[in-house]
Amino acid sequence: MKPSLAKAATETAPQAGPFPTAPFNMQFGTRPLVIHGHGHHPNKPAWDEFTAWYGRQPRASLPAPERVTLITCNNGHPAMGLFERSCDHLDLAVLRGGEGREPWDNARDKPQVILDLLDQVTTPYVLYADSRDAIIVGDPERLVDDLIAHFPADAFIFGGDRMNWPPIREFKRHEDTLAGASASDYRYLNGGLWIAHVETAKRIFHTSSTRPGHPEAPSSEQGILKQLLLEGDFNIHIDYACRMFQNLGFAKPGTLVFR
Repeated sequence: MKPSLAKAATETAPQAGPFPTAPFNMQFGTRPLVIHGHGHHPNKPAWDEFTAWYGRQPRASLPAPERVTLITCNNGHPAMGLFERSCDHLDLAVLRGGEGREPWDNARDKPQVILDLLDQVTTPYVLYADSRDAIIVGDPERLVDDLIAHFPADAFIFGGDRMNWPPIREFKRHEDTLAGASASDYRYLNGGLWIAHVETAKRIFHTSSTRPGHPEAPSSEQGILKQLLLEGDFNIHIDYACRMFQNLGFAKPGTLVFR
């Protein structure tokens, strides 16, 4: 099935998060809850704006989520752990997998580690975020509400990106033509943030764990996920309106304001 564009809010939603202010996407009128500063490059002005705001936020204590489990991959490399620290900042537990796997290869290791983590999940939904460069800023239960309200029950929701990576032409052509893509700069699947029903996630990662990387990007698990999107056997959607997720690695300054 083709991803659909979840309609963006037409009015500013009230800020009801754990901090005095919260990220607000000016283009779509949405409040993304997990922010991702991906990409191995130093020039990330929108991420720098966000982290400057985040660094001023006090600790808060959220109740343990009842419907969703947070998971991440972390092999213990010193660069990892940002997502876990942001969870700790809100007293949220997170399941972590992959400890000690060296050398780490995303295409080989990440789908299998996620699949192993999914066997430990006891809630109906699961939220994944990259350990290295993602930060959660509110109650993950709200993401379950968003999924139920705006997407099909069996949908697998990825964050949208401004950059098609890996830069394989057939992926870009396909994702450019999906329903809703033309209305958003964030039209390309990014595997660093996602949410789904746990049984949906198990089906997708059982399949992806058996696939090799794309010949043009053999170490990219994102290439495997994009291939699944292209094949159309799963109900994969992209959060075009940045309702849940905000990828900032290639975003422009001022993408988010804080109020």
